[in-house]
Amino acid sequence: MDIKNGIEFVHGDLYGVAMDVVKKFVSKHDTRPILKYSYHRTGGDIVATDSHRLIEIKEIHGFKEDYLVDPKNFMFAKGDYPDVQKLTDKGEHTKSISLDKSQIKLWLQIFKSINQTMKVMKNVSSFNKVVVLKVQHNKVEVELKNFDLKMSLPCTTLNIPENFEQIALSAEYMRDALEAHFKLNSPSLNIYIKGNMVPMILDEEVKVTTLLLPVRLYD
Repeated sequence: MDIKNGIEFVHGDLYGVAMDVVKKFVSKHDTRPILKYSYHRTGGDIVATDSHRLIEIKEIHGFKEDYLVDPKNFMFAKGDYPDVQKLTDKGEHTKSISLDKSQIKLWLQIFKSINQTMKVMKNVSSFNKVVVLKVQHNKVEVELKNFDLKMSLPCTTLNIPENFEQIALSAEYMRDALEAHFKLNSPSLNIYIKGNMVPMILDEEVKVTTLLLPVRLYD
């Protein structure tokens, strides 16, 4: 893609960073082995999902054909990766929350702190490592499930779908999504919401898109 000092590089400058980020989005289990790989599409895009979250990074690699690449050991393979294109369709979503670059960093720091807090809490199962993103009185709050702890989250714009109040998400997955956008230099971020049981889409509108499945809460 680039030529420097007489050397032609296959991938973009942020390819190494991208693959480090992608490690967190591939599956850790053997139930669907193909999801342990990232999908390098012809045209330069990378897609990875563990069926609970997804990342798409555009125009980052320089391969001339489709490959499956394990981001942990860079093993190459061929196979039929699931068609996930429709999952990131924002057609029926509302552009609900917009963040600037400094707010992305602040949200990331908050969710890092939340995950660290949950680590030191006793008797916190993986199911309970859930946060609730709430919209009340024209502001965004994050609440730790089963703990009396709430924090306000800054944003540039707020436009919430009608009758929407909250969505529950994995605190870890939210941290990883924000970290992906931060490490890949997203200049801004739009969060698209449709409902409390519909995937939430985080899109910088240029290069990086992430998606998170919501968590169902039981009283």
